[in-house]
Amino acid sequence: MSELDEEGARAQALAGLLDAGLALQGLPLELELRPRVLMHLQAALAMADLVNGFPLRDEAEPAAVFVP
Repeated sequence: MSELDEEGARAQALAGLLDAGLALQGLPLELELRPRVLMHLQAALAMADLVNGFPLRDEAEPAAVFVP
């Protein structure tokens, strides 16, 4: 699958996620706002990719309590 195909498939999946979430919550979304909502979801997904892509050692564990 080419990068463009993968990007299109990801955008289509994100649109499906938006539709499912709106249907599940019974929320309306004006048609003219849909591209903006999808843009923000795409930005959130890109941020999640950065976090998930950060390499951690096998022995790394989450801290129980944050102490500065």
